[in-house]
Amino acid sequence: QLSNIVPASVTIMPTAQSVRSWGSLWSRSSFLLTGISLVSTCTGATLDIREQGAVAGLVSAAANNTAAINRALATAVDGDTVLVPMSLNFHILGGVTATNKSGLTLAIEGNLTALPDFTRWPLQAHSTWAGRQQEQETTALGGNQNGAYAHIIHLVGCTRLVVTGSGTIDGQGAAWWARYVVGPCGSDPLPHNSSGCHRRPKALVIEMSSNVLLENITSLNSPSFNFDLAQVAHAEVRYVVVQTDLKAIRGLKGVMRQRRLKRLGRMFAPHTLQPEDLNTDGIDTSGHDVWIHHVTIVNDDDSIAVKPSSGSSFASTCTENILIEDSTMTGFGASIGSVPPNVNHNCVRNVTFRRLAMPETGKGVYIKSNPLCQPGSTGEISNILYEDLIITKPRWWPIWIGPQQQHEPGSKLGQDCSLEYPIVPTCPTQACVSFTNITLRRISVTEPLLSPGVILGNASNPIRNLVFDGVVITMTNDSGLFPFKREYRTENAFGVAIGGTSPDPHFQ
Repeated sequence: QLSNIVPASVTIMPTAQSVRSWGSLWSRSSFLLTGISLVSTCTGATLDIREQGAVAGLVSAAANNTAAINRALATAVDGDTVLVPMSLNFHILGGVTATNKSGLTLAIEGNLTALPDFTRWPLQAHSTWAGRQQEQETTALGGNQNGAYAHIIHLVGCTRLVVTGSGTIDGQGAAWWARYVVGPCGSDPLPHNSSGCHRRPKALVIEMSSNVLLENITSLNSPSFNFDLAQVAHAEVRYVVVQTDLKAIRGLKGVMRQRRLKRLGRMFAPHTLQPEDLNTDGIDTSGHDVWIHHVTIVNDDDSIAVKPSSGSSFASTCTENILIEDSTMTGFGASIGSVPPNVNHNCVRNVTFRRLAMPETGKGVYIKSNPLCQPGSTGEISNILYEDLIITKPRWWPIWIGPQQQHEPGSKLGQDCSLEYPIVPTCPTQACVSFTNITLRRISVTEPLLSPGVILGNASNPIRNLVFDGVVITMTNDSGLFPFKREYRTENAFGVAIGGTSPDPHFQ
């Protein structure tokens, strides 16, 4: 039932970089296909959540329904399917959880609507890899240290796992965004009595798992990240949809814009510019051998983000062999990172993004390190290929390679690169993370709101082997004038621009 993990249309690019990037994946593809196809061949019982006491259409049943789904998941054995039945809506709270399952299928054919009850929503124990990593990074950045709400669905330590169905996970995110962006949990610093400002839950987290198939379902208005595949090995994501309420986002951003203009005391950019993001990543992944294709994403942060692994990671010492293709996304980027340095060496390599449409996205190409740089910490971003991207009327930077721009609600700016750069000139680079062997090929950008892009390396560890091949930015009327007069801001980057690339990025 699973399409070949390596599509028939795929050809290996005849370049040294692409051979390096994909040789490992091609050599593993037969195992990857065999492992995932085993998921679909298992047959067993179908466990309808109503048989465990779930009640459709009743808001007051949210806690009961969460417990009923958890009972079904706990009961399931190898080959069983836990079913959310079609055409029915079940209210739930966060904390739908399964651990150490083999051959499980979760079929979401109906809808799961997460009730935004901040008082009754359970907290996360932080016993997993992703929880510990998020805690450590948030603490280091001076952000929210009050713990985290449990994710809506959290599947940990599973093998031969399928999450499928034609239904929806409705995160009811607008209430969360209002609370954490313009409400009491969005202030900086957090109020003294901020015990209720736990980190927001994600819609679906699949963690420390192997041979995973995620398909067809829709994530609607997640409180934060939508689909997070953290430390997975041999995974396919296909035909999923991420949808975020743009009207609600614009309303919140309008409030933030007025606050920003009051703080800065002037109009610092075109009136449509809204740099704040709601931290609603579309699909995040780390681990190895992951194929993401034919997905549609409208969100307000990284549309797809490839996250690092290190020597202390569960699935891999480096996130590698990741293919993302044939998809449409409008958000804040087809992203690498952020990659913070780590004493165990954080790493992302051998990643390809290709054949992507990005209409009216915020960012387009987004490759980012993290400002943390402690003695003995290192990281790498290497062998990265972006190919055949069509980026239409981007509302922020078409291309950004360098330190991440981020200022999450309830956290201090610290050493982060300001979202208001270059008006606010704070955008420090660091030498702990190396950027090498990055190629952008046949990238078409039309009518960007801002100038073509920002490429910021570090003076003592510059970006190396950067290739722009046929990267063409088409600018007419007023597009691209602000802030660099239709030019790139390029510092400490060594590479070449070929194939009619325009404008010239002026690499060293």
